[in-house]
Amino acid sequence: MDDSVTHTSPGRHVSAVLAVAVPLLAMAWVLALPQRAGLMIFPQQMVALMLGLSLAVCFLRPRPGTSLGLLDRLLAAASLALAAHVFVRFPVLSERAWDHPVEAATVGVAVILLVMEGLRRVIGITLIIIFAALVLYAVAGQWVPGALQGRPQPIGDVLQYLGTDSSATWGQSLQIAAFVVVLFVLFAAFLMGTGGSDFFSSVAGRISGKGPGGSAKVAVTASGLTGMISGSAVSNVMTTGVITIPVMKRAGFSATHASAIEAVASTGGQLMPPIMGAAAFLMAEFLQVPYRDIIVAAALPALLYFLSLYIQIDFIARRDRLPSAREEVQGSFASILLKGWVSLVAIVALMGGIFGFDLAAEISVVYATLIIVALALVAWALKLSYGAMSPRQVLAALIEAGRSTCDVLLICAAAGMIIGLMTLTGLGFTLSYYLMSFGSESMFLLLLLSAVIGVVLGLGLPTTAVYLLLATLAAPALVQLGIPPMSAHMFLLYYGMLSMITPPIAIAAYAAASIGGADQYRTGFAAFLFGWASYILPFYFIYKPGLLMDTSWMQSAYVFVSTAVSLALIAGGVLGHGHKALSLAQRALWVLLGIAVIIPLSQMLSPLAEYGVAAAAAVVLGAHLLSARREAAPVRAEVSS
Repeated sequence: MDDSVTHTSPGRHVSAVLAVAVPLLAMAWVLALPQRAGLMIFPQQMVALMLGLSLAVCFLRPRPGTSLGLLDRLLAAASLALAAHVFVRFPVLSERAWDHPVEAATVGVAVILLVMEGLRRVIGITLIIIFAALVLYAVAGQWVPGALQGRPQPIGDVLQYLGTDSSATWGQSLQIAAFVVVLFVLFAAFLMGTGGSDFFSSVAGRISGKGPGGSAKVAVTASGLTGMISGSAVSNVMTTGVITIPVMKRAGFSATHASAIEAVASTGGQLMPPIMGAAAFLMAEFLQVPYRDIIVAAALPALLYFLSLYIQIDFIARRDRLPSAREEVQGSFASILLKGWVSLVAIVALMGGIFGFDLAAEISVVYATLIIVALALVAWALKLSYGAMSPRQVLAALIEAGRSTCDVLLICAAAGMIIGLMTLTGLGFTLSYYLMSFGSESMFLLLLLSAVIGVVLGLGLPTTAVYLLLATLAAPALVQLGIPPMSAHMFLLYYGMLSMITPPIAIAAYAAASIGGADQYRTGFAAFLFGWASYILPFYFIYKPGLLMDTSWMQSAYVFVSTAVSLALIAGGVLGHGHKALSLAQRALWVLLGIAVIIPLSQMLSPLAEYGVAAAAAVVLGAHLLSARREAAPVRAEVSS
């Protein structure tokens, strides 16, 4: 977003300077520059500084239809003052807050008021209500009836805790956002600045634009590739949707279907490695595993997510006789790679650092970012046509990255407060205990309850906040019941993300509808239908070992292929068309076989029963494809003659 239109000139310049400082501080910390300079700085001090800068940027960003007012400037100044105070005094207050009760409580009040006002402007009041309820529980928990009755905490102690304790506001959530997420957002900003979006769209056109419904397939592929580095559903929609939605409409898709397809495809960007959004980095910290393990685990589910949408588009296009997207397929692969050489080198550098040199994700992305900036400036100096960025454009990318990360830092600060309050009051442990007790009766019902909670919370909260809450409450119960930690957390991440396409508040769908000129509610419902596979896919993480690549490669390959077959059968049976029309009996057989493959028959009956059903499903689908190909051969021959 370009704020230059609405900012007053002084406010714009101040906001830009503050925004640039956020990613630069993150890079300085990851490269250990303070330590190399002999400075003893705690990570909490650095994140306090970055949060204060982000709050100031937020307050200096006028709301729509308003101008920058005196209150906004005062709040920005207060945010900077708070950051400076915590930066200087944290070593003392964190160790001896009881010796400075008034100061510690004042810091707590200040950080609460500023963060909550920032949240109100950024995402609304849902997270504020949850926080207020937990504060009330902390100070008056004795009035709660039953087993949830808590031990009351003095309000002064609560304020001191939130303002000075390392496990609350300045804790793990905010540190991951500040030192990892900010850097990946910066990398994505430079990648887009060097033509990354055009590069991925061109690659998508070459890969998937030639078959029936090619325009929609290009949209799916382009959104998946762009999502690799954006990690945001809405920004993905706004980046690729302005191109793909009009193309789909010209190809014969309705405005509703075109917008819904783009929304579902863009939502998958939060699941597509290497950049999966802030929640994925937090997951690595929760699980205490390298980020590359998250990338590996997420790979096959992400492919299945996009494959399910791709299959539906293919079947619909064949049913409705929609054309390919040959006009969108321009240039050879060699020419495309030549134009996107900077993007290609940057991605190779990022993945090479993570997997080849075994670097931490934040270290690898810093090096990849420095490489892409250097290459872009060299390209600019040599006046090359592709991949160039001028110094002014580099600065603009820095500013944009700093501004776009402010929201994430605010959300993670608030989430840290909430998690801290749950720890302080013991409520998190109590709720997890009851969920575990519930799950001991039926693990499936616990999974279903966790899924519903994730989707409902997501209607009012961003994915990052939803995941943090679920990881604190539900994940321990799932793990205690014997579910592998990676499977449990990936399950919760998916359902925290699905609110983007779930009515009545399907944010990604509504954003796509605004581009396509479609009705928002119809688009939300259509996105829900197109994304049906994503609502059942997380259960595979639990009942189908191997999809997260935590078993042998043969088992992973079997689960992937059988899942793809089941999704194709269910989609074709519901639509009444695969590569050719299906009879009523065929539709029923396809749906039943598809569901049978999904059911964990190996646990219910025997592995032989599961493999037999999967083989039967593959034979039915294969016979259908072969028959359709034979019937189409004479038609193609007649057309060519």
